[in-house]
Amino acid sequence: MLIAARTALSRLGEEQSARLQLRLSTFDFRSRWFGVGRSLICFAELTVVLITPSKALLTPVLTISDGARCGGVRAASAYCLVGGTSHAEYARWILVAALLVAAVGYRPRWTAIPQLWAIYSIAVSITVPDGGESVGMIMSLLMLPILLTDNRTWQWDPPAKPLRPSAHAIAYAAFWAVRLQLAYIYLDTAISKFGVADWANGTAEYYFLRDNMFGVAGPWDGPLLALSKYPLIVVAMTWGALVVELLIAVCILGSDRWRRVGLVLDILLHGSIILLMGLWSFALVMIGCSVVASMPLLRTPPAETPDEQLPTGQLPVEKGTNDSSVDHSVGRSSAVLR
Repeated sequence: MLIAARTALSRLGEEQSARLQLRLSTFDFRSRWFGVGRSLICFAELTVVLITPSKALLTPVLTISDGARCGGVRAASAYCLVGGTSHAEYARWILVAALLVAAVGYRPRWTAIPQLWAIYSIAVSITVPDGGESVGMIMSLLMLPILLTDNRTWQWDPPAKPLRPSAHAIAYAAFWAVRLQLAYIYLDTAISKFGVADWANGTAEYYFLRDNMFGVAGPWDGPLLALSKYPLIVVAMTWGALVVELLIAVCILGSDRWRRVGLVLDILLHGSIILLMGLWSFALVMIGCSVVASMPLLRTPPAETPDEQLPTGQLPVEKGTNDSSVDHSVGRSSAVLR
């Protein structure tokens, strides 16, 4: 029995190793999924600097003095490098240019670092950043290794040749980092709210809908304010948001199919936030991150070229975008890899 158990564990380990090697050698991020997600993040941050005047972004709040924050590492931001508040408009248009080029998808490899720097400048220098700036900055950093392996002219172009083996592995590791980070954000957001009395007792949405700054506006204010007078509906809205956030966190770590379910939930959640509360840039950043995290795990690689072959012994990947396609090929790939 002990020998049989060891044999079974050994076989399981070989199959898992084969599956991992298959994914490491064939994962290809160069799809519309990644392009759309990245462009949404850049477009969201572009709206912040393009629509909002610099004076409003750098206005004094409480103990924060007038002008860009330039202490410590913040000195590397665009607002500080151009000479501070007096030249804030120059910084604003530099950021607009960097984000616009990144958003349209031109030269992903060369625009990856300017994208990260632009979003970093917004996140650390403006006086009242929201969660979207911080998430966009972190996700741009995690996406950087992926983008640096992309030598296409446009991120919308189909790949002409396969990535090098090392690029596949780097992109796959970065893809998992994006998924884990996004899942943590939603999980932490949902769990932390249970420690707030209004969320725990189910009345938070009642107060949010009536908030002077972020409350619901027309044409939804009448129906929603009327419905929120019923305790059962308020509790359903409040706890429903927490349940959706927990489901998104779980789905993001699942298979292709479950990640798409999580994407739908994410769009519904943040689409509701846009309709009811505004917060366009925050919602678009979160949806963009979810699109990137929902990329199909396996895709058929482009035709091989003599100088960029797949690893020796690697079998071609069958068409399909589900994790289940891996399961059908594990037996064959493990036999070859052994």
